[in-house]
Amino acid sequence: AIPQVPETYNVVGNTNEHQLTIGESTFGGLEILDASGDQAVCDPDYGCIDYGQLIWVTLGRAKTAREAIKTMDHLMQTYGYASSGESFSIADTKEVWLMEVIGKGNITKGSVWVATKIPDGSVCAHANQARTTKFIPNQPDVFQYSPDVITFAKKLGLYDGEDADFSFSDVYDPLTFEGARFCEARVYSFFSKIAADEERITDHLDYVKGYNLTNRMPLYVKARHPISVNETMWHMR
Repeated sequence: AIPQVPETYNVVGNTNEHQLTIGESTFGGLEILDASGDQAVCDPDYGCIDYGQLIWVTLGRAKTAREAIKTMDHLMQTYGYASSGESFSIADTKEVWLMEVIGKGNITKGSVWVATKIPDGSVCAHANQARTTKFIPNQPDVFQYSPDVITFAKKLGLYDGEDADFSFSDVYDPLTFEGARFCEARVYSFFSKIAADEERITDHLDYVKGYNLTNRMPLYVKARHPISVNETMWHMR
């Protein structure tokens, strides 16, 4: 077991006593970076954290979404991350963030990641395909990321372009026909039911059919109306 902190919070399922909630879907990503099983580089004394442990330990130690992102990063870089690529939905009573993470395989300990704040009035979804593309540096209220998210890719020869053009999902989980047709299509199904008309979500039908992989959907869409808890439940069924 990893060292305990002085105070922890009650956790029931994927929510803690402060109403911090963390959900996930697995996107896998590049095989060379798969850190599941025995492939991860772990702390020699305490071992690694996998994605499930990462959620529950974080819920026991964080009160807000931003605290959760900081805690998750600390745990992964300190002990090692023993899972493949994951998309984490992280929500508190005031903010929602999408944090996408991939490990470093058996290359070195830790992970690379990008977290994006979802604007008020908007909805994000993910379904086993990394969805974060470009992000803007030095705007921590909107984007947070591991300091080596770009340099690590360059070191491995995965990316040689300009930093400003870097896309997390295109580098670490390249989109395929299957990713669009079987994963992104589920996001489209949800977005098509809740997106405001101005989002023109049907313009991306050729994308989710696998015909035009360059016509990526937005990471989030403006909702056409406030979504109730009951409606959320039915969308999840």
